[in-house]
Amino acid sequence: MNHRRILIADPDRTVLKELGNALHEQGYEVRAARDGSRALEKTILSRPDLVLFDAACPLINARKYIQILRSNPRTEHIPVVIMGGSEGDSGGSWGYREALIRKPFNIDEVTSLVASILRKMATAREVREGGQKIAGSLAQIALSDLLQIFHLNKKTGELRLSGRAAEGQVFVREGNVIHAATGRHRGEKALFRLLQWREGNFSFDAGGTTADPNIRRGTDLLLLEGARQADEFLRLRAELPPHPVRLEAAPEKALRFEGLHPATQEILRLLEFYQTVDDLVEHARVSDFEACRVIRALLDKGVLRPLDAPSAPVVDEPAPLLPQDQLFELRLRLSGGLPPSRPSRARLALLSANGNLLREFAAGLARLPGCEPADMPRALDLGFGLLGSLQLSENLRVEVMLLPAERSLRPLWGPLSAGTCAGIVLRPEGDPAAVYRLDSLAQQLAARGLPVVGVGPERVAQVRAIITDALGRVLANRAG
Repeated sequence: MNHRRILIADPDRTVLKELGNALHEQGYEVRAARDGSRALEKTILSRPDLVLFDAACPLINARKYIQILRSNPRTEHIPVVIMGGSEGDSGGSWGYREALIRKPFNIDEVTSLVASILRKMATAREVREGGQKIAGSLAQIALSDLLQIFHLNKKTGELRLSGRAAEGQVFVREGNVIHAATGRHRGEKALFRLLQWREGNFSFDAGGTTADPNIRRGTDLLLLEGARQADEFLRLRAELPPHPVRLEAAPEKALRFEGLHPATQEILRLLEFYQTVDDLVEHARVSDFEACRVIRALLDKGVLRPLDAPSAPVVDEPAPLLPQDQLFELRLRLSGGLPPSRPSRARLALLSANGNLLREFAAGLARLPGCEPADMPRALDLGFGLLGSLQLSENLRVEVMLLPAERSLRPLWGPLSAGTCAGIVLRPEGDPAAVYRLDSLAQQLAARGLPVVGVGPERVAQVRAIITDALGRVLANRAG
């Protein structure tokens, strides 16, 4: 016997009897009222653990009843389940202490809801009473309810979530959500995804903080917007091409959309690396709903179009130098705000004072798939110039520019190193003077905030790994 008190307010005697008997069999102590006035009186006098209030109760309606309860310190935390309600009432305006159940309902459905709400309120009570560490299951209390509890109690701390295949993190400060993260996602996109978790566990550590706030919107608005976007996303995604269908841009129309909304430009940039709706949504920084909304608008205007058939698989296609998400990030950072259709260039400055090492590196570069070494012989002969270039994606090219090591040719550094994002130094063994000279030149690149990769003779033939290392440092350097 759990001896929890339940008050049922319903003008229908049959409902009072059937629902009362079912709850009594579950071990609850049941009280009844047939109108809102009597329900309010019994609530104040007996302070039940939960109230089931029919929307059709006369004298005092549901909203007025709840308003009175919430204004009284003795009754403000009592949960209320509204039974019935109009078709237009979705329940989205109720707080975590309220719930809505439609009539006619299944008795088992009501008893299950009652048990779930009482578990949720136990967690809320634990938060109010100042517990430093709280843990539980998302199957018993939703994240949206947790955040409302933290908000009402002005809590500060870190909430960690663990699901089947992912983890999440939410920071609150004085009850307001200030940071959310899950996987690669941050901010509102991450929070809106976490709000959809129905299974998993949570733990809250009071007092935890973050130096990386990425959410500005108030908690109440966040939760309302998260619920709205979740419903709209499901509707909108069902109207878009299914996952196997690839999309392509119509270049003549895409140009007209450049310079407009940032979300539109982001989707057009992503299309260079990802061609399905689900991949575009997954890698976009905007929320899932916003990404679908942009894709839908671009499809409607003919800027995007589905391909009639999947492309034939490419046999023995070499793996890219960087994963697709890193290529997109590199493209985004190097574009400098240019429209999506404008090409971006990553220039790597190469320093060498040893002809053998330089030729070995150049030979390895020329062997890379997609390398264009048209100017390589001339650059090797002169000791400076474009050694070769690689097309990483449709609009992203990496150039390897050989800078002169001789002091007399130092004035050429300006034009040759323009746009450089990283340096590569081929360091010989057994030649301290050459190493000193190269290190001095490398320091000039480092002084400009550029990452520099030092390469010894044992690695010089591993050109692919060297370039990947340099580009990876560009991403890490700019992220920092």
